[in-house]
Amino acid sequence: MKVYLHNHPHDVTAQELERDLVLLPEWRRKAVLAYKFHIDRVLSAKAYLLLAQAVDEVWGITDALQFDLSEHGKPSLHGHPEVHFNMSHCKQGVMCVVDEHPVGCDIEGIVKDVKLDLCHYCMSDDETDRILAASDPRVEFTRLWTMKEAVLKLTGDGLNKSMNDVLTSDLMTGINVQCTIDMEHGYCYSIATTISHRGTVEI
Repeated sequence: MKVYLHNHPHDVTAQELERDLVLLPEWRRKAVLAYKFHIDRVLSAKAYLLLAQAVDEVWGITDALQFDLSEHGKPSLHGHPEVHFNMSHCKQGVMCVVDEHPVGCDIEGIVKDVKLDLCHYCMSDDETDRILAASDPRVEFTRLWTMKEAVLKLTGDGLNKSMNDVLTSDLMTGINVQCTIDMEHGYCYSIATTISHRGTVEI
């Protein structure tokens, strides 16, 4: 497994984005430019470029990438069933994970505050208690949120499944989740893999 990260996407200038756009295939360039705001264009462009870098370095694939989508929208690489990947981004960072086996990832900026109604909506009672008792509830909420998202992206369920019991349900059978908290960059990310194939994480 290899993990690719781009920090400080909000520092990307219009000139750098223009250089990135030249490197994108036409379909992705159109998708990037369909976003109204500069930061959203940056995030979309950087996510694709991280994946392109990863598949070049790991599998030697240099052709323009095309995606196929599952029923719930999980992307796969057209024509390359041997490649498993997942991408995620937030305003603090962009990430891409590649592996020889299914993988899910999520990166989120550490929330500014914890809203109790949101906890009740997406966390179990035990998780809510853990968040409220944590030394920094914002970090604990973000950590649990990314873990749940990573699992749902691994399984391909996305947000079509209730998030409350994700980490305690049968869905977790055979799944391992690794979480990293990066206070320097203000984000937290989680990676979900099958236990038997989790391998070594390289960053």
